[in-house]
Amino acid sequence: MKINVFPPKNMMLHAYLLFFIITNTQVGVGIFTFQRIVYEASMRDAWISVIIAGVVTHLIMWLIVRTLQKYKTADLFGIHYDLYGKWIGMVFNLVYIVYYFLVTFAVMRNYASVVQAWIFPDIPTWVLFILISCLAFYAAMGGIRVIAGICLFSFIATVLTLILFHSSIQHAIWTQLLPVFDSSAWDIMNGAVRMGFSLAGFEIITVVYPFILNKNRVMLHSQLAVLFSNVLYLFIMVISIGYFAPDQLLRSLWPSLNMLKIVEYPYLERLEFIVISVWMLVILSGILLNTWLITRGCKRMWKLNPKPILIAVFFIILLMSFVFHKRLEVKDFMIRLEGSSIFFSFIYPALLCCIVFIVFAWRKKKQRKGGEHT
Repeated sequence: MKINVFPPKNMMLHAYLLFFIITNTQVGVGIFTFQRIVYEASMRDAWISVIIAGVVTHLIMWLIVRTLQKYKTADLFGIHYDLYGKWIGMVFNLVYIVYYFLVTFAVMRNYASVVQAWIFPDIPTWVLFILISCLAFYAAMGGIRVIAGICLFSFIATVLTLILFHSSIQHAIWTQLLPVFDSSAWDIMNGAVRMGFSLAGFEIITVVYPFILNKNRVMLHSQLAVLFSNVLYLFIMVISIGYFAPDQLLRSLWPSLNMLKIVEYPYLERLEFIVISVWMLVILSGILLNTWLITRGCKRMWKLNPKPILIAVFFIILLMSFVFHKRLEVKDFMIRLEGSSIFFSFIYPALLCCIVFIVFAWRKKKQRKGGEHT
């Protein structure tokens, strides 16, 4: 496997599209539930936890881009091959592929739970999985450029959804945000760690990077993408704390959807039904990016055709829907995946950056010594 990747010109993307790609990996179905998860840890200081998690995300993104800039045009799979060798590098690549496979299943399972709870309570999970899989398979066959276009439309859907929170702002009691720092530093940091699961996914840039045409703009647009996601989550968290009573927020399974229930128009009722349906476009972009990464990894390591890989991925996910069908099983699976996402999105990229800089410094020193001997 070659370390550097040189995609054909017709597959290249402009750097500004990274903004839409990264935001769509961070904003998914988790935006309906993250308030309760973070609030359980840091209570009314949950908004501070969101800020802390956002700052850390900016730092990790900076480290990731600096790591990629050390290479000419390599992706994560090539970097693993360069650092660890063929066999160990393959193991690391396989671990990442399995992780993104599990993330894809989690996204589909969570969205199916929302649809069953709010719109179609009697529809079987496997039916939803088949419908989503067929749509995702059709779109994924278009390649990274088609996926980037879908991410653009998903971003527009996200922005339009934000406008609907105006009624919640009007009914919010802002004094519920006070006093500041009412929770302990440990609780605030615990909330920031829990927030990390919602912000995860930005590390997708490590695979998309070779497809970027103007790589000198990667840092700017990737940081802007992370900034948008941080502001979005902070905005919704602040509104949620002001809108819900403390005990009510802890009991709410989907706080974002509950806030949309009060939005009424003379010609439109049950707006949350429409939001859930439109949000299908948002979670579709995340599914496409994850499955594209899986097929990309298989193609890089074994030169496999993406089409049978996609069929196998969605078929296995469909089988998993029969295994994880009880609420407690899904909850236990999500808790374990939450811990894994912190490692794959935050801890490992920082470690990888350190390893890359150490290896490059050692190689440079070795070349300098070799030049002196000659």
